[in-house]
Amino acid sequence: MKDKEQTKRKLIQAVGEIIKSKGYIGLGVNKIAKKAGVDKTLIYRYFGGVNYLIEAYVIEKDYWMTLSEEVKEMIEKNKGLSSQVLITEILQNQFKFFFSEQEMQDLIILEISTESSLMQSIHNVREGMGRQLLELTDNQFNNTNVNFRAISALLVGGIYYSVLHTRFNGDMICDININSIEGRNEIIRAIQQIVSWAYQEAENNSATIT
Repeated sequence: MKDKEQTKRKLIQAVGEIIKSKGYIGLGVNKIAKKAGVDKTLIYRYFGGVNYLIEAYVIEKDYWMTLSEEVKEMIEKNKGLSSQVLITEILQNQFKFFFSEQEMQDLIILEISTESSLMQSIHNVREGMGRQLLELTDNQFNNTNVNFRAISALLVGGIYYSVLHTRFNGDMICDININSIEGRNEIIRAIQQIVSWAYQEAENNSATIT
């Protein structure tokens, strides 16, 4: 059993190393097995195929996947309560996680730059989790002029773009140095402000409608 787990770990690590050096197109059975130093038949024996092996790697590195159980618990605890604090915390943590995890950055680059049924499947799972979270906001935003799903899309997209932009094009974006602690704290504070403004606008609009 120990040897099996060690082999699985080698294969998952090999996937990450290949993605870093050659991208998604380098993830063939032979190349992964060679990088891991194991027989390629073990990929099928332990994972059922290359796609399932890659999926195992992604589950370890994707923010939403790694937090899936935690997010489900947070959703359950916050039913019936204001979702503002929960949503703010999740988006702020997503920014921190995405900035610090280059492998997650590489996965997002793959997702948006290649046509892959596997990446599409992972995207769909992530969207499903996001949908559950956004449903918690419906009590605050239904029957108002605020589309919080659209706001969330811009926040998530902004998180991805700002981090990737500074990774490849220097420290600065919109005159903020995201590679500095002060700059990252400004982004984190801005996320809180935007979510707060959205909730306040919805509350004001709801009162006006009433």
